[in-house]
Amino acid sequence: MAAMRRKEVDYLPCSIYFNSNLRVRGYDMTNPADRVRLQADMGCDGVVDIVIPSTLGPEVETRTWLEDVPGQDYPILYKEYQTPAGALRMGVRHTPDWPGGMDIVWDDHSASNLYEPLIKTVDDVDAFEYLWQPAAQSDLNAAKDSIENALGLAGDYGVAVRSHAGGGLATLLFVMGAENAIMFAVDHPQAFKRLAEIDSKANIGRIRLCAQAGADFVKRFGGYEQTNFYNPTIFKEVVAPLLRTEVATAHEAGLLIYYRVVTGMEPLLDEIASIGFDCIEGGEPHLSGCSLEMWHDTFAGKAASWTGISTPVLLGGDDPEAVRREVRHCADVFGKRGFILGVTNSIRDHFGWENTLAMVDEWKRIR
Repeated sequence: MAAMRRKEVDYLPCSIYFNSNLRVRGYDMTNPADRVRLQADMGCDGVVDIVIPSTLGPEVETRTWLEDVPGQDYPILYKEYQTPAGALRMGVRHTPDWPGGMDIVWDDHSASNLYEPLIKTVDDVDAFEYLWQPAAQSDLNAAKDSIENALGLAGDYGVAVRSHAGGGLATLLFVMGAENAIMFAVDHPQAFKRLAEIDSKANIGRIRLCAQAGADFVKRFGGYEQTNFYNPTIFKEVVAPLLRTEVATAHEAGLLIYYRVVTGMEPLLDEIASIGFDCIEGGEPHLSGCSLEMWHDTFAGKAASWTGISTPVLLGGDDPEAVRREVRHCADVFGKRGFILGVTNSIRDHFGWENTLAMVDEWKRIR
């Protein structure tokens, strides 16, 4: 928390990001308690997440069904939403690894398995607003037990509590697919802007509930609203004003807020730095045109940085010594104020675990 506030720290913190598919003997990465225990056992600075689920409004009725479609290798799972503004329907390929059973959850899986987008025309926007309402007090109450368990776990380990502020344009990508979302932005700019505003309104409501629930800070995902998807003008004219309101809401609620990016942010760095986030997380120096030095030069004095080791290139590589060199390089570039040593994406099961151990060991030498 001190690092996010760019205050003096006792030591350079290190907090890393485990994918749920990671397998480490004695730990189950799908279990929040095991995730924070692994960080603690490694000596790193873990966090505990609290989740506030969103539910559909009482006016919305849904049904799901499977249908065999000619020419498709897998059946299509459809979900239909009946709203006062009309019906919406979404279809995904029901592959063997589909994680949602007989339901469609809006996430990376729905985007990558998409067969029929939820939002097809501008006439669907009114109906979508009925689906994507701000979480309510009843949603917070329904999650009371899981939140209390998470807060107790954070207290046991003495770590910070995080919650999710929202996904921004990722929400639209999850329900429309990348190609459909991007082309909708080009063909129907005003309707696209309204969709972004609907999502931001939901984010603002969720941020306020996160503060009530006991979060210390919130994560605002921005990885799918950068220039590897959209024109920079869309970020500057549509996304950035909404982000400023979300940041102000978090600060009014007493929360820190950080923004996660991956690639495609290079033309937007100065714009992102001006928004007011407490911290910028992620980035990918080896697979983008944004070096650690460029990142630091942009954000120093404006936001803390939570970044460091390239997950796909270094932690997914075969040279632990290169990982160690990068840890030292990060310390040279960022120093120990306003910096959290992290990884650029989640650590996956097919990566050599010795690389992660080398990262943590080298951090302990220089922290």
